[in-house]
Amino acid sequence: MKAFGVQLIAEFLDCQQFQLLQHQDTVKALLREGLPAAGLDLRELVAHQFEPVGVTAVAIIGESHVALHTYPETHHLAVDIFTCSPGSPGPERLLAWLKDRLQPQQLRRAEIIRGQKITLQEQHLLTDLSKSGHDVRYHVQATLLHQRTAWQEIRVIENPSFGRMLFLDQELQIAESDRVYHQALVEPLRGQAGIRQLAVLGGGDGGVLQECFRHLPELERVYLLELDPAVIEASQRFLSKLCGQAFADPRLELRLGEVLAQLPALPVLDAVVSDLGLSPWRHSGHAQEIYLVQLLQAIRSHLRPGGFLSLQVGPVSEAPLRHALEKKLSDLFQEVAFEEGFIPSFCEPWVFAQGRVL
Repeated sequence: MKAFGVQLIAEFLDCQQFQLLQHQDTVKALLREGLPAAGLDLRELVAHQFEPVGVTAVAIIGESHVALHTYPETHHLAVDIFTCSPGSPGPERLLAWLKDRLQPQQLRRAEIIRGQKITLQEQHLLTDLSKSGHDVRYHVQATLLHQRTAWQEIRVIENPSFGRMLFLDQELQIAESDRVYHQALVEPLRGQAGIRQLAVLGGGDGGVLQECFRHLPELERVYLLELDPAVIEASQRFLSKLCGQAFADPRLELRLGEVLAQLPALPVLDAVVSDLGLSPWRHSGHAQEIYLVQLLQAIRSHLRPGGFLSLQVGPVSEAPLRHALEKKLSDLFQEVAFEEGFIPSFCEPWVFAQGRVL
């Protein structure tokens, strides 16, 4: 079959102007303004507002169509530009225009030549859709769990090299091979006297809890702040090598919900371990910069003088995030330090940070 067109698909991740994705009127306005600016001929435009959130808008253009679907709760836009005019500059211009307006932290794209053979899915491979500048694919021996919750997609797979692996929205969180990750988060607290009241932010896989109960003998109470209870349930069922019996420890108190909403209800703490994912602001309604400042301020306000903070920062390759955090941490904490360690299933070095309130 002769190819007669091009389909350009793209994912806009962590859009800083995510408020434009929330309502069908603003999404339609993006197309009304963007299509003429890109030299594309708008013929008809329809949109649908989903409840509670999300918009799909489809524009019929002279060459074929353009479709947008928004995920405002995760600051995400999916783009589909379908044209019967190979070599037309319009699709690229529209993509650039949308990028300029929405300011995504990252843009992923693919181009399909229509009429050619394409592979839609690789049945025994799972690609980690992280925010790094590269993707890693993992062999799937078995899928142990695949479910959609009110917050996210949860998947647990069996891999021949790393054991059982936990993915949230197709982003790798942890594997059975990765105890070194949890150890790195708890290591700054070991040997410190007086750590009795501690909070773990995120950490629904239970690995940080297990290390805390194992190595911090003075612990009296640990508060686990986790957004999605289904992550805890999945970890108890499938990741016992990481969490052990941590969730059954009587010193544990679960606080379910978004972290910034839960922190104000906590008492003064001796230490905080932040095991939040790479984009914890996705479910908060705030942009990255605002969220990080609010989070660190809230943590500091709950730490006693001499209290400790330990947190995961992200891959070594994400230098801009590390530099931004370094400045924010230094403004609020003393004795700020960064450490690096190789995490087996992540296939790259990871950065951890620590600070103290003096």
